[in-house]
Amino acid sequence: MKSIKSITQSAKVLAVIGIASAITASSAFAQPLITVDELRTANLNGQQLPSFQQADPFSGIVTLAYQLPFAGTPGDVVLLEPGPIPQQTSDILRFDGHGFLYFFSERETTDVPPFDPADVTQFPPPIAAFPAVFLQEVGPEGLNGASYTPNPGDPGYEPGITGLSYNFISDVPEPSAGLLTILGGGLLLALKQRRQSKRS
Repeated sequence: MKSIKSITQSAKVLAVIGIASAITASSAFAQPLITVDELRTANLNGQQLPSFQQADPFSGIVTLAYQLPFAGTPGDVVLLEPGPIPQQTSDILRFDGHGFLYFFSERETTDVPPFDPADVTQFPPPIAAFPAVFLQEVGPEGLNGASYTPNPGDPGYEPGITGLSYNFISDVPEPSAGLLTILGGGLLLALKQRRQSKRS
């Protein structure tokens, strides 16, 4: 009789664990949103995704790579700078079809080292077998990007994940520029206060 009771308790514990796991899994993929930027920041509904520098297997260009929790349909998402036609390419996000997303960001001539992990001196050439989607960047310069929800067959689409969307952040404010502004403002304020105290 004891063994049946212990088997029943074990079954209940396993059932609770299974339900908790199912709830966690469904909430993680309920309307999943993947956000990536050019500085190694990526998450899936708030859960951090691994990132590192590695060569794109198609072009050999070393850039920022994000590991996705699924394979994803291979292809390129091309972000276009706002402006006159023809529009300039700002970024290329390449899904390799094996669970990696490669972020290629244009290195500006005004950029100085250290460069952002996604900055490249040249964009990878298009791959004829890959579908490509072109998106217009939105938002003010320095905080622009694009939202993207792939359809079946589009780059980054994953069968079985309903409502999968991406938030591509093209430009991130340079921390050093913001720090210099704050330090410069503080220095000017200190000089002004010092002059006022000398006059009194």
